[in-house]
Amino acid sequence: MGAPIVPISMGSERSESSVPLRVVTAAAIFDGHDVAIGIFRRILQSQGCEVIHLGHDRGADEVARAAIQEDAHAVAITSYQGGAVEMFTHTREILDDSGFGHVFLFGGGGGTILPNEIEHLNEKNIARIYSPDDGRNLGLVGMVQDAMERASNADLLDSSRFDSLANPITADDHGSVSKLLTLAENGDESSFSSALQRVRSRPEGEVCPVVGLTGTGGAGKSSLTDEIMLRIQRDNPGMKIALLATDPTRKRTGGALLGDRIRMNSLSDENLFMRSFASRESGREIADCVDRAVQVCQAVGFDMVFVETSGIGQGDDAITEVADVSMYVTTREYGAPSQLEKLEMLDAADLIVLNKFDRRGSEEALSEIRKQFKRNRELWDEDDSALPVIPTIASQFADAGVDMLWERLSDILREKLGADFSATPSRVGKDGLPHRSNPIPSERQGYLAEVASSVRSYHQRTDEAVSRVRLVQQLEASAEQMRSSGKGAAADDLAEEAVTVRSEVPEEAWQALEDFDRRAAAYRSGEASYTVRGKEIPVETIRTTLSGLDLPRVALPDTEDWGDRLGWIRRENAPGLFPYTGGVFPFKRADELPVRMFAGEGSAERTNKRYHFLSKDQPFNRLSVAFDSPSLYGHDPVKRLDIFGKVCESGVSISTVDEMEKLFEGFDLCAP
Repeated sequence: MGAPIVPISMGSERSESSVPLRVVTAAAIFDGHDVAIGIFRRILQSQGCEVIHLGHDRGADEVARAAIQEDAHAVAITSYQGGAVEMFTHTREILDDSGFGHVFLFGGGGGTILPNEIEHLNEKNIARIYSPDDGRNLGLVGMVQDAMERASNADLLDSSRFDSLANPITADDHGSVSKLLTLAENGDESSFSSALQRVRSRPEGEVCPVVGLTGTGGAGKSSLTDEIMLRIQRDNPGMKIALLATDPTRKRTGGALLGDRIRMNSLSDENLFMRSFASRESGREIADCVDRAVQVCQAVGFDMVFVETSGIGQGDDAITEVADVSMYVTTREYGAPSQLEKLEMLDAADLIVLNKFDRRGSEEALSEIRKQFKRNRELWDEDDSALPVIPTIASQFADAGVDMLWERLSDILREKLGADFSATPSRVGKDGLPHRSNPIPSERQGYLAEVASSVRSYHQRTDEAVSRVRLVQQLEASAEQMRSSGKGAAADDLAEEAVTVRSEVPEEAWQALEDFDRRAAAYRSGEASYTVRGKEIPVETIRTTLSGLDLPRVALPDTEDWGDRLGWIRRENAPGLFPYTGGVFPFKRADELPVRMFAGEGSAERTNKRYHFLSKDQPFNRLSVAFDSPSLYGHDPVKRLDIFGKVCESGVSISTVDEMEKLFEGFDLCAP
């Protein structure tokens, strides 16, 4: 697999940088294989890295944008669907053009990245690709440590990096803003203050509201923030927004998972900027540098700054120290109503958000929160709909609750700070709550559990019926044996018990056993028939093999035990009968062979030729298509390098209806 990589010794002297290693991790565009990158993400964390995880299907522009905004030391990419050379090359080009050529690219794809591709990327200093041989020689942790050593050669606090901060900068210059935030996070007060004054492009005193979001872990803060930002973009196009998010640092390893970015679907807009921070030594839900970071965003001209905390406890309210307007996000799972009395943020927050409102019990929770809010603020006569307690479903597309939240937030910003933001009026129902359109009603959200319970109950009834039927057969056989032996009294007792047990078995069980005998006789007769759409179809039930043996087309269990028969009927049964484990038709078609004509490579015309070759002289066509990644993900094949590298890889490229017609030209797709 190419020349083996010689690892840098972990004992060698590392760059003396006070900045913890920051690594962006992602799976390549049109690639859903995220298990490998998940493993390496966890190893990086365990080695003390701050990991900004993007997940799967991430293009070069998205990965590079994250690396720039996060001012990362390195980027790790896994690629298992082809196009690795183009993906890494395009990512490197974007980083170099943006002045972030120091970012170390590394990754792998098992055996899917060819040795010559690995050699090309390594020799051109585009990226360090780890092959299967490297994995065997170094191990997973060894590869990660090797990559960390190489990435640590970049010193993010090197004074030469801040040469671009000599003049005023704007919110459009994400690279310079990112460097300044690195200085805010890691630099001394003197250096930061001096740089901040040099780059300031907005006069001090101009309004730039800071909105804080806090809440318990898993309440959906990031998803909610993303939805709010989408609505701000919709109602205020061109507005420049910064998002500063904090996630906790693990005390044992010093590593951190900065995972909020994976929830942000709105970040493709160039007017949005996001920076993730680890809490490090702060010991709180916000990093110590957040106040400085807010100053940076205000100085360079952002129109609004969002600050999101990590998950908080009952007595935490640090967000109020940095935010002009604060939101507390919670869900139904806060415990008993008395727990609400302990929440500091119910006193401090300007807005209370009950997210995941589609969950069972959320309406009762909303009522409890509103009651507690009234007690805390002594708003005894306030109407519930006027309270700043908003139910939302951030995971739902175009949720009316989030619309209402943004509308209320814009009103508060206008009243409190004089900031003028447009907000589309929300849809409100007769009950004063946001209009809801849940595809699954809250009382039926456990329908899958009901299905599972129904299946378990079915099998339980089957087991009971099987044991009863078997007992009846045994009692009747015993009675007959006793009677033949001249023990009439015992035979009568057994027969009476058999009648009693028989009455406990559902009638459909006995009917199923009678049908089994009737069906077995029909299969043995050599001829049978079944009806489809009112048409009776005769079938030969026995085939003679080349050896002259009569082979039944359907073989029933060869057992005389009534219990075994009933168990088989209820769990498997013959083809065409419930529970249809053998198919919905009583017999398989005899005029079609199970040949799969599978193709998919290059253009539609090339694949069509392959289909005609596979189906030549065949009395039937069973076509199966392999599409390339852009086609599967619904993306047009464009010349952008990372996408271009996936076109026609591992399948046929189809982007128009005309190409689909060319793909199947000469075939009747409606043929029976």
